[in-house]
Amino acid sequence: MTRNNPLKIVAACGLGTGTALFLKMTIEDILKQAKIDAIVETADASIAQAVPADIVVTAQDLVELVRRNPKVKEIVEISNYGNLPEIRQKLLDAVNRLEQS
Repeated sequence: MTRNNPLKIVAACGLGTGTALFLKMTIEDILKQAKIDAIVETADASIAQAVPADIVVTAQDLVELVRRNPKVKEIVEISNYGNLPEIRQKLLDAVNRLEQS
């Protein structure tokens, strides 16, 4: 499947500020290197439960909250925000699943 619009990706953490912003910047770097067009936003846990998104990237403790959101196509569960290879692999796997659906 070819996308006509950029992906919408949400970086979510408990408060949607520091950690989510760090994660957003990491995601943007990964997508830029992979030449993937996306809009990346930050959100706190409550917004991540309601906002429409192609992908939500979040920590393990917030995954169940995000699963309640029927407007999210893919959830990327991160165990360590500082682990760039983990984030890259899981994010690009999610993008590939979306493109194959």
